[in-house]
Amino acid sequence: MNELANFWNTIVQTNTFNFAILVLIFTIVFKKIKIGDILENLKEDIVKAIRQAEEEKSKASKDLSEAKKSIEHLDDEIKSALSDADSRANQIAEQILGNTQKEIDLIKSNIDKVISNEEKTISAKLTEKTAKASIALARNHIISVLENQPELHEKYINESINELDRIQL
Repeated sequence: MNELANFWNTIVQTNTFNFAILVLIFTIVFKKIKIGDILENLKEDIVKAIRQAEEEKSKASKDLSEAKKSIEHLDDEIKSALSDADSRANQIAEQILGNTQKEIDLIKSNIDKVISNEEKTISAKLTEKTAKASIALARNHIISVLENQPELHEKYINESINELDRIQL
């Protein structure tokens, strides 16, 4: 039995025995934990991630291709838009110039009308003032003549009376 005890001590003290026990423990733990299933699930997750990455890469490649296609004609579209904008700006400028010329012509016409009306008004006022001044001057002249020659006063009165007599007949 001593031999058996020595053999047992030798086995326990060697690394081989410890390794065998460790393998046995790992085997039991792996069977309970089901490492195979975990590794299989991990493998499936990695495969899914790779497929998803490939799909995203394919989609990104398509998006890049579409972006390149849309950029190909971008210069032409920009030139066309600039040309259209320039054309519209020229049309608007011509329209503004035309409208401005019409406004200028209308203003000139209105100015001419106002000047003509003012000339007529001033002319009428001057005529009225001239007539009033002429009447006042004639009146003063008549008064002056009658004061200097009183016999004319009597003569004009008699002529006026004779005229009135003729009218009544």
